[in-house]
Amino acid sequence: MIIDMEHHFSSEEQLRKRGAKSDRPERTWAVNGRLSFRVSLAAGRIEEHLRFMDEAGIDMAVLTTNFALVDFDEAKRWNDVVTKVVKEDPKRFIAFTPAHPLGGEAALKEMERAVNELGMRGVHINARPQGRHLDSRELWPFYEKVSELGVPIDVHIWGGDDLEFLHALYALHYVIAREYDISAATLRICLGGVLEEFPDLVFIMNHFGGGVSAVMERVDVYMNYLGPGFYSGKPLISKPWREYFNKLYFSMGGREAGIASVKCALTTISPRKLMFGTDWSWNFAGNPQAAKRYIDEIRKLDLPEDEIDAMLGGNAAELLGIQRISS
Repeated sequence: MIIDMEHHFSSEEQLRKRGAKSDRPERTWAVNGRLSFRVSLAAGRIEEHLRFMDEAGIDMAVLTTNFALVDFDEAKRWNDVVTKVVKEDPKRFIAFTPAHPLGGEAALKEMERAVNELGMRGVHINARPQGRHLDSRELWPFYEKVSELGVPIDVHIWGGDDLEFLHALYALHYVIAREYDISAATLRICLGGVLEEFPDLVFIMNHFGGGVSAVMERVDVYMNYLGPGFYSGKPLISKPWREYFNKLYFSMGGREAGIASVKCALTTISPRKLMFGTDWSWNFAGNPQAAKRYIDEIRKLDLPEDEIDAMLGGNAAELLGIQRISS
């Protein structure tokens, strides 16, 4: 069974409000020399989702949205819209509710409604909700509520326009700033005491955690030099930091057909913690055969068959309580 853990859906109304005009994402140069983009109208039509999934060989998709992460009222509307989608085809779709960690009691109640009444299987946030880092103590009430609900937190890349030093006239910021950001978010969850205080929380980091595997040996060295507390006087974590890291899950979306990223991730991340994803419709738009090739390349990895099956869908099925079917 193949489960797509990063698959974006928004209503056509939401997409048109944000400038969508065609059935594929549009990336163009803005007048200031930076990259601009429009989303795809295809992401608002369920028949297009199913067509892509069928042609790529994907059995089920976890639906999320990014627009509603910045608008609480829109998040509530999205919850109601996507609930109808899931009810109409529960064998192909489940959904994660867009959460507003700093939205106060109303946001926590909406998250509770989405999980307990609407049947959402997880919550979806970005790597810096309202500009706060994931180890900010301001997020502690949110983490307490999610722990109570017993669902995973799906962490998407943040789309902010800071990290000014990465802006250049050749899309440098668009290509790597978000990866830097979610890589830092991954380390903050491990080093900043989040999983120390909330050991039952389950995090799913999108985009392979931004390529965090490439710097983990360096983190090890500095943990040995300085210890986990740094200047604070009291360590923020009580175990070796990789014990927290090994609790995280990672989505394999966000790289187009990126088998090199998979191989890099496997140097530090267990196959039992990796989950297939496409990042459709941003990636593979109009090209389901490329997504199918990505799946085929994963199947060819020099790993036991059960571990490959786990990466393609078994890990997600186990985590989310999905009844598995043959792919």
